[in-house]
Amino acid sequence: MKQILNTKHLVSSSYIEIQSNRGRMELRHIEVSDCIIGISKKWTGLEQLIKVHRIVRVKGKKMEEINYYISSRKSNAFLYAEGVRLHWHIENSLHYIKDVVFTEDDSRIRTGDAPQNISTIKNIALNIIRKNKYKSIKQAMRLLANDIKGLMELLQ
Repeated sequence: MKQILNTKHLVSSSYIEIQSNRGRMELRHIEVSDCIIGISKKWTGLEQLIKVHRIVRVKGKKMEEINYYISSRKSNAFLYAEGVRLHWHIENSLHYIKDVVFTEDDSRIRTGDAPQNISTIKNIALNIIRKNKYKSIKQAMRLLANDIKGLMELLQ
């Protein structure tokens, strides 16, 4: 896929965006190709290949990565850029909190339905905390950890 998307004449759409916030600068270059020659026929419905090249600078440090995506619909680079941003918004607002605040990645629960059940309970707790407009999930957990009465009030 790298070889296909690095060939400029095969790029059907391209979009560059730059975001700057709180000392963090991010440049994203999205390229889309309709050329799927050489891609396995097992990818039924495959229409486009997408390349997202990101360069992030934070406090003088530079991080660079390239991600590739496939799509079963035809669109342009701008719409794929929005999709990638939405994906990372979800990643940051849910998975990051579950991984870091709820330490889900460190969980030793791995058998039967237990991992899914615990994840569902954490999702419910997260939704209750957000519904009650706490600004910080971590702070809400500290404040409510041993406050049964406070927890019950949140459920009403």
